[in-house]
Amino acid sequence: MSASLSRAAVWYAHHGWHVFPLRPRTKEPFAGIGVYNATTDTDQVMDWWRRWPAANIGLHCGGSGLLALDLDSYKETFGGDGFLARSDEETVTNLTGSGGTHLVYSMPADRKFTNATGNLPPGIDVRGFGGYIVVPPSIHPNGKQYQWEGGYGPHEIAPLPLPLALLRILEEARATQRVAGPPDSRAVALSVQLVESIIEMMEWAADGPREYDQSGRRWILRSCPFNPQENPHDQDRSTFIVVARDGHISAGCHHARCRERLRTEKCGGWKFIVRLVATIA
Repeated sequence: MSASLSRAAVWYAHHGWHVFPLRPRTKEPFAGIGVYNATTDTDQVMDWWRRWPAANIGLHCGGSGLLALDLDSYKETFGGDGFLARSDEETVTNLTGSGGTHLVYSMPADRKFTNATGNLPPGIDVRGFGGYIVVPPSIHPNGKQYQWEGGYGPHEIAPLPLPLALLRILEEARATQRVAGPPDSRAVALSVQLVESIIEMMEWAADGPREYDQSGRRWILRSCPFNPQENPHDQDRSTFIVVARDGHISAGCHHARCRERLRTEKCGGWKFIVRLVATIA
């Protein structure tokens, strides 16, 4: 398996996909290597996999000129609320180890979409600039292997252009999303201190802080404060707190049910955490 991981990573890089190593059987980067370190330099890629032969493969979608729709289910069962036609699903398709799907599209050359989901239906995430997906033959934390769907691998077909309906939704999201300001080391330091104090006060187990967007910081929580009691998800390290390069703090969870809870509460993840702390303090 280690040899196939290395060969696949080099193949992706050779074909113009920006890749980087993730910890074995996880979705997490190694310390000091993040999504913006992803590269098409095959020498660098070979060096990484010589160092970590069992590393999973992360693909920086936006950096590769791609955008991935991250679905909680298989593409033919998720429905899409009508915003995708069946023909829109005939693109490069990654079957994740958890039973989900990544639909991979080419991003327009004159656009720069991030991970903002806008008004996409629940259960769908976007991975663009600053976002990454795990690609085959990586191993999911549950032990199952990521696979390209037969007939829909990047070695078989090219990604479709973004569907028009999806393009419109993402354009609306881009118009309202926050744009990080210039790096501010003092603001980052103060925000890191605040996040660390809250993590300690709440007695949350967390991994971090790790480098994020060069001068920012990121934590992964081992349990999720947004997890709805009536329909909880597994404690699978899907929750994050991020300090952007300008000191702005945000938080969230990759599970659709948690994002829906935050929508219902009409607040962002960090504001939810601050409210939670206030009820306990």
